[in-house]
Amino acid sequence: MCSTFLIACVPASLVLAQGERIGCHFRSPGAPAHRSLTDAERAQIEETIARSDTFDITHYDIAIDISDVPGQTITAATTVSFIPLMADQTHIRFDLVQLQVDSVTDAGGQLGFTHADGFLRIALAAVPVVGVEQELTVHYHGTPLRDPEWGGFYFANGIVYNLGIGLTTIPPNFGKVWYPCFDSFVERAAYTYRVKSTGAYRAHCQGDFLGEQQLGGDTVVRSFHLPQEIPTHVSAIAASNYVDHDAVHTGQYGQVPYRLTAKPNQLDAMVTKFAHLGNAIDACEHWYGPYPYGRVGYVLTTAGALEIPGNVAYPDFMNGQPDLSNRELFTHELGHHWWGDVVTPHTHNDMWLKEGPAEYSGHLLEEWIGGKAGLRTALIANQSRVLRDAHKQDGGFQALSPMPDPHIYGIHTYYKGAAVLHNLRGYLGDTLFRQAMHGVQQQHGESTLDAPGFRDALEAVTGADLHPFFQDQVFSPGFSAFVVNDMDASEQGGQWAVELLIAQRLRGTDQFHTQVPLDITLIGADWQRHEYTATVGGAFTTVPLTCPFEPVWAVLNGHTRLNQGRIDHEFIAREGQSFPMQQGSTGMMLFQDQLQDSAIVRIDHLWAAPGAAVLGDGVDEVSDQHSWMIGGIWPEGTVLRGRFDYDGNQDGDLDRELYGVSEQGAVLLYRATPDEPWTIYPDQVVSANILTNGIGYITADPLLRGEYTFGKGVLGIGMEEPMGGPAVSVYPVPARGALMVRAGGEPRGQAIVTVRAADGREVLRASIPWGGAREGRLDVSGLAPGMYTLQARDGQGGSLGTARFQVER
Repeated sequence: MCSTFLIACVPASLVLAQGERIGCHFRSPGAPAHRSLTDAERAQIEETIARSDTFDITHYDIAIDISDVPGQTITAATTVSFIPLMADQTHIRFDLVQLQVDSVTDAGGQLGFTHADGFLRIALAAVPVVGVEQELTVHYHGTPLRDPEWGGFYFANGIVYNLGIGLTTIPPNFGKVWYPCFDSFVERAAYTYRVKSTGAYRAHCQGDFLGEQQLGGDTVVRSFHLPQEIPTHVSAIAASNYVDHDAVHTGQYGQVPYRLTAKPNQLDAMVTKFAHLGNAIDACEHWYGPYPYGRVGYVLTTAGALEIPGNVAYPDFMNGQPDLSNRELFTHELGHHWWGDVVTPHTHNDMWLKEGPAEYSGHLLEEWIGGKAGLRTALIANQSRVLRDAHKQDGGFQALSPMPDPHIYGIHTYYKGAAVLHNLRGYLGDTLFRQAMHGVQQQHGESTLDAPGFRDALEAVTGADLHPFFQDQVFSPGFSAFVVNDMDASEQGGQWAVELLIAQRLRGTDQFHTQVPLDITLIGADWQRHEYTATVGGAFTTVPLTCPFEPVWAVLNGHTRLNQGRIDHEFIAREGQSFPMQQGSTGMMLFQDQLQDSAIVRIDHLWAAPGAAVLGDGVDEVSDQHSWMIGGIWPEGTVLRGRFDYDGNQDGDLDRELYGVSEQGAVLLYRATPDEPWTIYPDQVVSANILTNGIGYITADPLLRGEYTFGKGVLGIGMEEPMGGPAVSVYPVPARGALMVRAGGEPRGQAIVTVRAADGREVLRASIPWGGAREGRLDVSGLAPGMYTLQARDGQGGSLGTARFQVER
């Protein structure tokens, strides 16, 4: 009985009934996408940013009445404190959309204003003095704007709250939907909130609680103050019949208070789901530095998560999701308190600068609680998602910076952003990476960076030249993957001189990566290992090494130091052991048919073109998208069987160009080393089923070490026939119900017979015991009329030969 010990494709994304997780947000299937900005709109964003050079907003005091829950309206008065930075200013302009302005006042009385097209322009009573703080108050009311998909001001399920990002709005900043502000990532201010509510609604906001004022009946005003300056998109309130769970975690830099806030019937479940919050704080403080705000806090809302300092909006349906899903999400939000809240991208086109590190924070938590194995599981899940889906959902292969407007909240921003952060760690090493992340927080906290600025800040802290890294991984699309093209080893004075020829393969780009620090592991026949790191780049790199033993195998990136255009899995197969499903996406299955001793098995699924190669007899086409390298150290007598899945059903799928229109002629190709011609694998069965849906699989039995890919050709040409063993013949031909299979020589036991249709599809598989006349009966009554090929193997996997026959009715 054979056992399955590797199975492909566990989704890397968290998919819920409410939609698809995109980092801290939930996007519904078919949600509207962003559009590209016009030149005028982009100029307007620049103008909003430039206002911060004219006035410094120091404080917003927002007095807001949310008691009209049935009408979903607000009435508010926001007092804005600001310092003029330039002389001769006669007006100040704020962003404020949809709401109606009733009046604007200062200490001297009414001020003139105009409010149109989302801009509130206020005439100052006198030309202000540069450097002298002053304030004015805007009185307004109305129904706040909501983004068509996600974000804005919510009255939902007995909760009033806001999310300061509009998921399908450009620019996404949504402070302007509920108070007048300079709505950009650049401007920062302190906040005071005075929230008037009635009934069961009570405000539980970010910042320090200042007290509650009773106004009679069930009407109260609850006030909070946040002294740290934050960008407008993470300013927020939340009100419901909330209760709080308060605790303190002792972290690396001292005590960190934390608060979990929910409705009474939800709080216990929330506390349970946040069991690893202390670990998340420890992981983030270790890698990024001391926690930057007065407390960690989360409040259950309804629509999705947003990184509000001290009071993260957290979706209440997460109480019903697995612990892993919760810790991924709440750690993502916690990571934002450093990346997105303290250090913020300058514009939305560098959204990866906050979303990439936040998503990687979840990986760091898995490492914190599960070690390197936990980190690798998170990395493989993430990279599988990136390779499989990013180009399909984001309009092709995108550079992280600058991200086109329509894709700022896409898979590249979040998941490739996280992958690239891990690669930065791989380039720098753990010690220098930690020093770099701490240093950027210390030197650029409460400010914005663009991608070149982030690069320069990292270089200033570490002294490393990161220009090649940013050019390859941030400013360019696509992926690279490195493979051993050839290995020579010769004994010299008790040591072994080894020369590796390492090739670089590309996906989604035509630019070779340079100065890449690549882990290399040399392995001996007795499983000895010796580790190296070499700098590689370009199409080919020759790497000379010295090894204390004779190496028989070389592994690249064996410690997953880098996310590349590959998904790999290496494990030890043991005799009689059933192997569990493995996480990741190698795109294939392996089965153990015969194993007499332990074996090292490694599968590298390379999401990159296999490279230029000579095509053998019968090969018409070869995939230019991906291949597999099957390697390891296998004891004599090891017999494995492999199933390779192909998918060309939708645009962007790996095998779309090859099999998307027709799978006719689908074959599995093989070469023992990358410098050999591609040949049709001799022992394969094509299971295509429907020839026009682009989905199927090909089984290789037995499986050999070497490289495999998909192609098109004439199945049967180049097929290995038995050497000196029994030949197989069949009769009667044509067959109408039963087919007799006869073997030459002296076969023993039974035959394993596979029948393929003319197009290569497996249509029948059966065991045939040999009778006294060295023949057995095969029922073909279920086969449609046509031509077929029969392959027979003995019980040890050895080939007994092939024969062709016809079925008639």
